[in-house]
Amino acid sequence: MSAATVKGIVKDASGDPMIEATVRLLAAKDSSFVKGATTNVSGGFTFGNVNRGKYIMAVSYIGYETAYRDFSIESGTKTLDPVVMKESSVMLKEATVTAVKTEITVKEDTIEYNADSYKTQPNAVMEDLLKKLPGVEVDSEGGITAGGKKVTKILVDGKEFFSDDPKVASQNLPVNMIDKLQVVDRKSDLARLTGVDDGEEETVINLTVKPGMKNGYFGVVNAGYGTDDHYKADFNVNRFWNSNQITFLGNFNNINQKGFTDSNGNRFNRFGGGRGITTTQAFGMNFNVGKSDDSFRVGGDLMYSHTDESSRTSRERQYLFTDSTSFYNSQSGSRDKGHNVQGNFRMKWEIDSFSTLEFRPSFRFNYNKSTSADSSMTYAGDANRSQVTKSFNIGDSDGNSYEVSGDIWFNHKFRSRPGRSFSVSVNYSLSDTREKEDSYSYNKFFLLNDSIDEYDQYTDNHTWNNQLGARLTWTEPIGDVLNGNFFTVSYRANYRWNNADKMVYDRELEELVMNDTLSNRFRNDFFNQRIQVGFKKVNKMYNLDLGIGVMPAMSKSRDLIIEERNIPERWVWNLAPYLRYRYKMGKTRSVNLDYRGNTSQPSIKQLQPVADVSNPLRIVVGNPNLDPSFTHNLRVRFQDFNADAQRSIMAMASARVTRNSIVSKTTFNSETGGQITTYENVNGNWSADVFSMISFPFRNKAWSFNANVYASYNQTIGFNNGTRNRSGALNLRPNFSISFRPDNFDFTIRPTYSWQTTHNTVSKNSNKNVQTYGGMFDASWYAPFGLVLNSTLRFSGTEGYAAGYDEKQWMWNASIAYQFLKGKAATFTIAGYDLLQQRKNISRSVTANYIDDTRYNSLTRYFMATFSYRFNTFGKGNQPSDRNERRGPGGPGGFGGRRR
Repeated sequence: MSAATVKGIVKDASGDPMIEATVRLLAAKDSSFVKGATTNVSGGFTFGNVNRGKYIMAVSYIGYETAYRDFSIESGTKTLDPVVMKESSVMLKEATVTAVKTEITVKEDTIEYNADSYKTQPNAVMEDLLKKLPGVEVDSEGGITAGGKKVTKILVDGKEFFSDDPKVASQNLPVNMIDKLQVVDRKSDLARLTGVDDGEEETVINLTVKPGMKNGYFGVVNAGYGTDDHYKADFNVNRFWNSNQITFLGNFNNINQKGFTDSNGNRFNRFGGGRGITTTQAFGMNFNVGKSDDSFRVGGDLMYSHTDESSRTSRERQYLFTDSTSFYNSQSGSRDKGHNVQGNFRMKWEIDSFSTLEFRPSFRFNYNKSTSADSSMTYAGDANRSQVTKSFNIGDSDGNSYEVSGDIWFNHKFRSRPGRSFSVSVNYSLSDTREKEDSYSYNKFFLLNDSIDEYDQYTDNHTWNNQLGARLTWTEPIGDVLNGNFFTVSYRANYRWNNADKMVYDRELEELVMNDTLSNRFRNDFFNQRIQVGFKKVNKMYNLDLGIGVMPAMSKSRDLIIEERNIPERWVWNLAPYLRYRYKMGKTRSVNLDYRGNTSQPSIKQLQPVADVSNPLRIVVGNPNLDPSFTHNLRVRFQDFNADAQRSIMAMASARVTRNSIVSKTTFNSETGGQITTYENVNGNWSADVFSMISFPFRNKAWSFNANVYASYNQTIGFNNGTRNRSGALNLRPNFSISFRPDNFDFTIRPTYSWQTTHNTVSKNSNKNVQTYGGMFDASWYAPFGLVLNSTLRFSGTEGYAAGYDEKQWMWNASIAYQFLKGKAATFTIAGYDLLQQRKNISRSVTANYIDDTRYNSLTRYFMATFSYRFNTFGKGNQPSDRNERRGPGGPGGFGGRRR
């Protein structure tokens, strides 16, 4: 008898996906239960291995009427029409209800934010929305964290958008297209395809597009010019149809808005460190097209980018030793230019109801040119601040690289044995990087009779890698598949060939003479394997996934120039247990428990026994006796959503303990100011943190309250000038916000406070109790005739640093905008940034070894006039709602309308 797959999606009356709705498959002849499932974050559900015949599908959800669908199936894949749920009317009789969309909903591994609950400026981008969301943080470089975890991908309606670069979406996609923003903790793509845990997890953000914007063209074009010749221009054009997507975007500016992740810093010897003033040009496209039943889809992205970064930095550092101190001052300037072209593609083919094939090729080309100059002085800690070392360095480098890779995944479910599955995946990558560098270094040692070391060198670097990997998995049901018991086994192997040539030449009488001591030609091999067995239990109340992995690893290294640098072949074996447990207390309440053990091998550089003296003041010597480190990770998470009170609660705690941590051990030479660094294994490193969040509206639905608390403790074992030191840092960070959002006004106040205490067993001078406090006030007024006024005021201050280094600053940004033309499609804005000109460009870092203060060039006060034009082809009556549209007393429909 042939079997088939049944797919469908569940929505509410407004078109929003219904998450965790219960879907039951019943036999038409007697309504007996056949299969059951719950909908995912996109409202979708799938039943596999369904026999030919007639069925009834029943969909239920608290507060909604149960929906029924009759259908029959022969073979292949059956995609049902969307099921639209209707709210239950039992409690609505003799009452007038004003409906308000829930601001935050917490369900299992998902935190869902209703985008319309957070008003933003006209033509704002996703990043502006993220900065308003409780529990979500965006750092100065555009990196996104949610609940303390880094966001690695952004999806649009469940489909990848520019692969593994969240900044492209967050800094380019317009806010007005977003209906819901969902923060999801999930397994890797491969683990979700095969159902077998591979030890990798990720936190992603899924954007659901407003129902009215899923068929047609829409986009926005912005152009602005300001004081000090600052400018910006960007465009975003989207075409959505029948679950297909294509996006074109461009970005040009000199106000540090890259709009993407610059990958050159990971490949070349860049000097700026990501700070300073950056000019950017970028073009990109993203697409995802295929059949409406998702049986075959092709997607991918292409991007070209160019950056020009100019950075100036000054640093004052005080080294803290057990018996003395020293001071280091430096000035540096750099310029980094880069060109990048990259492409990532995806093909997914559901061959039939039982077999799926995926292919993911990618490529990348990079070019980089960097120049730098720096000078520094090291002083002794005596009363006269005696001079120790004076240094001057200049450098110039040109580099290019390319990388190609491909992954093939195949998964098969057995028709004859429901629950049994097999998968195989193969991946290959090739990379090649070449960089040529000219450098000059001058060092004067005042305590060694004013002796001088001077280097004028040319370096030719060439690194190329090949990597081949494969993974096999097998899942076998234990007994009747309906009991939900499964045995899993997997094997993964990965072999990497790493080749690195560093040829250093001294300039002598206009000739280049090879320097054997500083040159090397390494041939490194790495072979990692993982053999894993596990048990899975799936039922209505809980899911359990546990097992253990055995991880043998081999490494070896050979230097073609100096044999003493060779590292013979070495094998290391580790055990890596894992546990994932989820207990469902109800439709919207659950608790998760996760444990994972993993190992980390020392790098070749950390094992290399011969000194690297390419920088004579920063010598590095490896330790061939290092053992791999092993980390225990434990996490507990509770989530609850009360639909009646519209209250969301989430609490999470995690802990990490590492055995045989690999740490650096640095000793200082008081006569030269130089350092010698090696590596050692230590025990005693551990950390723990707690994060909790609550959100609910007041009785007056225009008011809402959000609060979250984060606390962490980190214990780190290190060395202070060769002496073992234990450092403990406790951090408390409570935050809350109150918002008032009537029809034409938006007001939010968010106080911030954090307290950190740091204690060291050796260097008492670096013990600190530091408080950081401040807050954010944001207010906007939306006039009925298109005028929008906005003011954002932020204050931050610190207490607990040394005299002269505590900071207090006010950051005030304000704008006035006028929206005009049909549908308010055009906007003219005048904005001022850092109106009080108090932006600080100073950062401080305190460790057990030193206190470091850094000052760098940055953008300060400027004004900019911007014109924006928003367009779409949705037609009259199909326009998506505007979150900033002024509503009448009863809502968009006037009196008696429904306020969303």
